[in-house]
Amino acid sequence: MSFLLWGVFISFYSLVSCQTVPANFKASESHALTATSETFFGRLLAPSIEANPGKSGFYPLQAGTDAFVARLESVRRAEKSLDVQYYIWHDDLVGKILFYEILAAADRGVRVRLLLDDLHIGQYEELLLVLDSHPFIEVRMFNPFANRSLRFLDVFRFSQINRRMHNKVLIADNQTAIIGGRNIGNEYFTASPDENFGDFDVWCFGPVVKESSQSFDLYWNHRLSVPIKELNKREVQGTELANLQNDLKAVEQSEEAKPYLKELAESSLAKSIENRKMHSFWGKAQVFSDSPEKVAGESYKKTSMLNQVTALPIKSSKEIFIVSPYFIPGKNGVEYFKKKSKEGVKVTVFTNSLASNDVPLVFAGYKKYRKGLLKAGVEIYEMRPRISAQKKKFSSSISAGARLGLHGKAYVFDRRVMFVGSMNLDPRSVELNSEMGVLFESPELAQRFVEMTLNELPDVAYKVTLSEGKLQWTTQEGENEVTVDSEPEASVWKSFKAGFLSLFVPESML
Repeated sequence: MSFLLWGVFISFYSLVSCQTVPANFKASESHALTATSETFFGRLLAPSIEANPGKSGFYPLQAGTDAFVARLESVRRAEKSLDVQYYIWHDDLVGKILFYEILAAADRGVRVRLLLDDLHIGQYEELLLVLDSHPFIEVRMFNPFANRSLRFLDVFRFSQINRRMHNKVLIADNQTAIIGGRNIGNEYFTASPDENFGDFDVWCFGPVVKESSQSFDLYWNHRLSVPIKELNKREVQGTELANLQNDLKAVEQSEEAKPYLKELAESSLAKSIENRKMHSFWGKAQVFSDSPEKVAGESYKKTSMLNQVTALPIKSSKEIFIVSPYFIPGKNGVEYFKKKSKEGVKVTVFTNSLASNDVPLVFAGYKKYRKGLLKAGVEIYEMRPRISAQKKKFSSSISAGARLGLHGKAYVFDRRVMFVGSMNLDPRSVELNSEMGVLFESPELAQRFVEMTLNELPDVAYKVTLSEGKLQWTTQEGENEVTVDSEPEASVWKSFKAGFLSLFVPESML
């Protein structure tokens, strides 16, 4: 029997190990279009850019509806090119509406380059293949799985497939770019009746857009970006594209979509655009991104995005304000924050609670550092999974729905310099995934962001404190302040699962 089992194992290993990602595929190199000054966005933004030499403009996208309106406007107003790079793109209402608008742009002759991480893509690979058949759309998958249908068979390539492209950016005509934490899906734009995320993006104009395009080109032309037609060899039939377009149009015109489209039309950004009263913030800025070689597993330490940013002369003498949904500081991080606190720097962290965290395993990595952080003088706030119906301010400005979670990533230094992007403060973002973001100097926007968040924290988060060596959680319930002494609103099963899995998964993978 042992010989039989050994033979079965050898046969199985031979079967899966011979599955490889295409290596000698044909993928023409291309780059961002530069002759776009006469496009709609080029003409619209030129006076503001000229009035702010050397600076870039930013419009904060905090409300989910505003964030989706910005994407729709970018796609609908594009005249020459759309460069789109995302980690997740769900096949839901929001995902289909944006696909429909991208198809409409391609029909106008807009060149579309769509680059998606391959991890979550299996469920609608056929849709992407049909999209790719449009003469003005090309779809590439980053770091693809060799086994297209039975992806678990790629376990023998785990060191490779464990590294993912986490970048998120949408660039229109090389004139505007949306950078931040949001993927494409209902829950990122307050369109889900079940669960939504509090998130944050910035709509960028000026020099940082060209830097975003340079980052996109680097990934688009990398050997790990494989055309989807090389991964799925099926021939797309002549009527499939038209059928897809009709199906997507039907979704946008469906009864399901009407309430959300009404919310979009009534959003603050939609009204600002209609009244031509968008207030942007201007300041010196720079886009940072990891090299795609980080995902390829090559040496990246010296050129990693985190090292690029920390090498800058950013001195925090008063305050560090951190919003990171997945927060695992490690021993070095705790010591760093302890040092800053002793220097008189106020350190505030806003992250997920166990109940609001959509990845309990990551929470298990974070919770063992809570007491050390609190003893070091760090103020910690953890997101509540639900808020009362009366808290309309938060519901309309950050997130809404039956269950809430934090997903935005923003870091503010002395309320002067701000970093917004895809990077969490956890080992996965630092060591494994590729990330991107924009660092900008705007005291006005940084101050506004911190003040708005702090004003809402008592109602939407628990403040975590230590009392006689034990953790306590305090929040506002109506007119009353409520304190509990165990993980609030978290089920026993969720707590057990997080703790149990943490025994087997090393922190470096969280």
